[in-house]
Amino acid sequence: MRFIIAITLLVVHAFNIGGYRLLFDVMETRAAAAFVQQLDDEKYDDAQLIEMKVPLPMPYQTNWADFERYDGEIEIDGVHYSYVKRKVNNDTLILMCIPNHSKMKLNSAKEQFFSLVNDISAEQKNTPQPVKPAVIKTITSEYQDDRYEIAFSCPTVEGSRFIVTHSTIPLSFFADKPFQPPRA
Repeated sequence: MRFIIAITLLVVHAFNIGGYRLLFDVMETRAAAAFVQQLDDEKYDDAQLIEMKVPLPMPYQTNWADFERYDGEIEIDGVHYSYVKRKVNNDTLILMCIPNHSKMKLNSAKEQFFSLVNDISAEQKNTPQPVKPAVIKTITSEYQDDRYEIAFSCPTVEGSRFIVTHSTIPLSFFADKPFQPPRA
């Protein structure tokens, strides 16, 4: 009987340490997948779309006749927008975005929950926080260290035709090289 109680208490403790974060991550992943599916099925109001124009200074750029479906997101002043469509016109990339209200609600609920759990109040935000050990910082940090790759495209001239070569370099190639800086 003690063994079952001990296992139960350990499971509850482990859930209190990292289970809520995992729960919020699962909820965000499911909400994002449902939102993308809704966008793919074109179940949105065109009046809610917001147009963003980004300069695209590329030579020999062709104009696109129609918009194409595009996935992505951006956060501007605390508002999360999801890309719906994109189009290139002259030297401008036109992105049609829609506000992602479900992501904003989940983020605000997560922030409220963690501030209540960590007992953070408005008066305590101005006081200096004690320094946490590195192990606790990595477990409780809100930053997630995702690794990405950068793909470079370079047109080269061979004879009378252009050839575009792609090379992919993982960012860890640049970031994970601890060394002593050179002395001047």
